[in-house]
Amino acid sequence: MPSELLAPPRPSSRVRNLEKLKQRYSNQTLWIDECEFGLGVFARRAIRCSETILAFGGPVIDFAETKRRGEWECRAIQIGQNRYIDTLPPGVFVNHSCAPNAGVRHDRELVALRSIHPGEEICFDYSTTMEEQSFRMHCGCGTPECRHIIGDFSDLPPAVQQRYLSQGLVMRFIARRFRTSG
Repeated sequence: MPSELLAPPRPSSRVRNLEKLKQRYSNQTLWIDECEFGLGVFARRAIRCSETILAFGGPVIDFAETKRRGEWECRAIQIGQNRYIDTLPPGVFVNHSCAPNAGVRHDRELVALRSIHPGEEICFDYSTTMEEQSFRMHCGCGTPECRHIIGDFSDLPPAVQQRYLSQGLVMRFIARRFRTSG
């Protein structure tokens, strides 16, 4: 009796959706893929120092809306005292590092801080975009510079603050405050 041939198992809807998401938001410069923190953004090609990698986009929302959405539903970037970009893909998948290879300029542009090699994960320091005295999270970047806690810009060591300010890698509303109070 011939054995019955079984069709290969169909991927779950979660896997299919993940694959669609990765394909939809990947391009010639970057791709979205799984990493130890869930999803991340990776360089598809060599990216030159100072090159713009992507622009963060999404609707502008207020602080109350970020809290209503919860920690995992809302990955907003603070752009003012009570203004946040409700970040859309691919920017929403850029992870944090205490020793970043990218940074945010002009409140929306993610730029390379050094040459980034193909296959390298693209990360920026979340603390350069926060000054709300509300959000803190554990850092697992594992770099020698790891601070172990991601918090507000004011929580950074003064030397790190000055380095980011001098490179123009701090949200404008934060930079104004720290340049006038420093």
